[in-house]
Amino acid sequence: MNALDVAAATIDVLNKIHADYMLVGSLSSNLYGIPRNTNDADFVLAAQTTEILLISSALGAGFRLDPQLSFESVTATQRRVINHPETGFILEFFQLSDDPHDCSRFSRKRRIEMLNRFVFVPTVEDVLVTKLRWSKLTRRDKDISDAKNILAVQGAANIDMNYVRQWTSIHGTNELLDRLLAQISNA
Repeated sequence: MNALDVAAATIDVLNKIHADYMLVGSLSSNLYGIPRNTNDADFVLAAQTTEILLISSALGAGFRLDPQLSFESVTATQRRVINHPETGFILEFFQLSDDPHDCSRFSRKRRIEMLNRFVFVPTVEDVLVTKLRWSKLTRRDKDISDAKNILAVQGAANIDMNYVRQWTSIHGTNELLDRLLAQISNA
């Protein structure tokens, strides 16, 4: 089993139990930008935290649920982790928060085919907004790079920039967005 097999098996379980979820993080940004390697898959769940026990059980013996509940600081939501020791791949499950953008992106999620199965993912606009927001708050270079790659691959004309600007104004990331757009147009 490789990392993509682990992600696919997780999506299969989520679909089988009819979980209300979406795949976020680097795997969702890979859909819209330039793919990069990752050692994890991130999911947002609308369910109660008890559903994680069902997911962990359905994944089987090769997976290990971390008993420690943690919190994601940007949206102040719960985070649970399931490890796949054989591959070193990590599955992170975030409970849907009441953060306005978190709720908006979850309500706008799309169902697409990925890894030969259907999966729910955020829109390109919501991935871009999230990457810009996280880059401001965490200063992670990979988030800035992901945002720039999404803009370069998709092109601003193919993105609802009014929607993006609504959130970048709220999150204080308009300047970063403008800088990335300028870098792309000068390339």
